[in-house]
Amino acid sequence: MLSFFWGRLVWFFLSLTFAISLSYPSGYNIGASLIFISTVSILFFKNNQERLSFQDKKIIFVFLAYAIYAFFSVYLDGWHIRELDRPSRFLLVIPVLILLIKVQGNVKWLWYGVIIGAISACALAIYEKIFLGVSRASGSENAIMFGNTAMLMGMMCFASCFYFLKRQNSLWLVLSLLGGVAGIIASILSGTRGGWVALPLICFFILWNSRDLIGKKNIIVVALVALGLLVAAISIPETGVQNRISSAVSNVSHYVSGENKNTSVGLRFEMWKAAIEMFKDSPFFGVGEYASHDFKKELVEQGLIIPEAVKFSHAHNEYFNALGLMGIFGFISLMALYLIPLKLFLHKMEMYKNNWNIRSYAMAGALIPMCYMDFALTQSMFSHNIGVIMYAFPIVYCWAAVRWAEREELAKVFET
Repeated sequence: MLSFFWGRLVWFFLSLTFAISLSYPSGYNIGASLIFISTVSILFFKNNQERLSFQDKKIIFVFLAYAIYAFFSVYLDGWHIRELDRPSRFLLVIPVLILLIKVQGNVKWLWYGVIIGAISACALAIYEKIFLGVSRASGSENAIMFGNTAMLMGMMCFASCFYFLKRQNSLWLVLSLLGGVAGIIASILSGTRGGWVALPLICFFILWNSRDLIGKKNIIVVALVALGLLVAAISIPETGVQNRISSAVSNVSHYVSGENKNTSVGLRFEMWKAAIEMFKDSPFFGVGEYASHDFKKELVEQGLIIPEAVKFSHAHNEYFNALGLMGIFGFISLMALYLIPLKLFLHKMEMYKNNWNIRSYAMAGALIPMCYMDFALTQSMFSHNIGVIMYAFPIVYCWAAVRWAEREELAKVFET
């Protein structure tokens, strides 16, 4: 009986990571910290016969490898201990995975957390935009991180739609749809352009993989509605989408002509140029974050980049950032961090084509690296605490949900 209630409490902590991630200052830390503290209970579940699968170990290995290499990079860069904080999250989430695989709870709490998180983020964004008059909604985070995290939860909400649709749960189906739209609206109001880049492709991925469930005619209807919402978002000046797109086009034009490089887009180009020079100088291990500051000053003296680009600690692009600061080995570990979990989730989606009790969780898991690979084009997500936590922990959460959903289906087979 004690383990029954404890399991539900642990999965509640899981949902809390999403539910208050953006609507409460550093809310993502609360749920993640509570569930990490809960891992001490693993000691009391020795009799649990569930063992880690080879696929579980793959996720553990890729997180472990990335963290160890990040620690090694910090060592090469002068061993600034504070820089161990973010990569350590990839180690701390490993016992969380073990705990969630061993402790059964209400797996649906994952959906509840994501839906509440997306809707509350949207409500906060609307409040900031309309009542506070801010130019970009951000909550207590950087506007880019706020917008990208909201977009991620919105996409995961769309995956939950198929779970509730299959179960004919109309209330939560409507809330899931609302959550998906809310996540996109919050991203729009944050003015985070990077999150919009792959939105059509990700939405296509979701619709294409659900075509057998919702039907081709309904897919066309959904696509037309989505297109209408997109046109509306661009057409309505209050959303700020027009201005952000026009600004990006103008920034590129000014940069190419050499008229003005000190713009949002122009500075990114300068930072990317600097990262490439760092990679050329140290292709295997990179120059390191602290050493990069002096390196960029030298580039300014050589006239290769503008002085304004020196103040940024990362390249605003995860791929260039890994190459410049951590070298080719850092880039490989980053791509493994994206592609191995993605491959595992896609494999589960392929295995359970017609079983949305499992497939929906696998789809949500696949959307995490997909979204992050998009966000990485214009932001170094892992240079921020929220970026690390909202990748590592949701990956583990979704994977544990898939594993429990598989066991539930297996139990049904034995019952019949």
